[in-house]
Amino acid sequence: MKKTLMALTMLLAMTANARAQQIYNEVKRMQKSFSTIKYDKNKSMDKRRVASFKWDAIEYMLFKAKEDNTFTEKKLGEQTIAMTDFVNLYFKRLAEANTKSKREIATSRFKNASINNSLFNDMDKDLVLGYYNNAKFPTPFSLDTDWVKALKEIRSKNWN
Repeated sequence: MKKTLMALTMLLAMTANARAQQIYNEVKRMQKSFSTIKYDKNKSMDKRRVASFKWDAIEYMLFKAKEDNTFTEKKLGEQTIAMTDFVNLYFKRLAEANTKSKREIATSRFKNASINNSLFNDMDKDLVLGYYNNAKFPTPFSLDTDWVKALKEIRSKNWN
C-alpha cells in the first residue's frame, strides 16, 4: 500500500511537471513568434513594435520569476495569455473609438489598469515604465503589470 501511494505521488508530480513544462514551452513558442514579427521588415513598424512589447513583457516575467518562488509556470501561462488579450483588446477599443477624445479615454483607462495592477512591485521604474510614456511605441503599458487583474479591470468598465 505504501509503495502504491508513493508511486502514485511520484506519477502525479511527474504529470504536474510535464504540464508545467508544456506551459513554459508554449509561452516560449509565443515569445518566439513575437520575435519573428518584430524582426520582419515586411511587417509595418507598428506591428513590429507591438510584437516587441509582447516579447519584452514575457521576457520581463521570465526574468522576475527567477526572483519569485511563488511565480509558477501556470501563472506565467495565465499572465501571458492575459497580456496578449489586454493588448489586443486595447487596439480593438482604439479602433472602435470614433473621436480623438474617446481614443484618449480608452488609452487612459488601459494605461491606468496597467500601472495600478503591479505584479512584482518592481522599484526599477526606468525599466518597467520604458513603454509607458514612450510615444514611439503604440503600447503605453508598464511591464510590471498583473495582466490578469488589469484585463479584469478593463473588462469591467462601461464603454458606452
